[in-house]
Amino acid sequence: MKAALSFLVLLISLSGSLQAQEGFPLDGTWRGFWSVPGEEETLVVIVMDLDGENINGRINPGRNMVFFEEASLDPENWMVRFTSTSKADEPIVFEGTLENLGAYDRTITGTWTIAGVENQLVLTRE
Repeated sequence: MKAALSFLVLLISLSGSLQAQEGFPLDGTWRGFWSVPGEEETLVVIVMDLDGENINGRINPGRNMVFFEEASLDPENWMVRFTSTSKADEPIVFEGTLENLGAYDRTITGTWTIAGVENQLVLTRE
């Protein structure tokens, strides 16, 4: 009986720790919409991962995909920043704050700037 109780406690403690280990907080696929006032919303899909040292990312995987040129995370304030250049040669800058850090579907809320035009963007991890 005592062994069964010990085993049950071990299983419960392991399940909690396994669930909490989701990897680097930016890893995964993120989606959101940005728009210029008066125009249709544009879907943006971001895929990010950490290779051990650098944050790597792709914007809109597929035929229009572009890679991050620079990316950083300030873990003290959970500020995320990345830059790229669109297929139309327009500079892209995103700066935002990582929120709901403990949740699987955490968000990054910030400003998406493309070709000098700022837009609000909330990215949600899938």
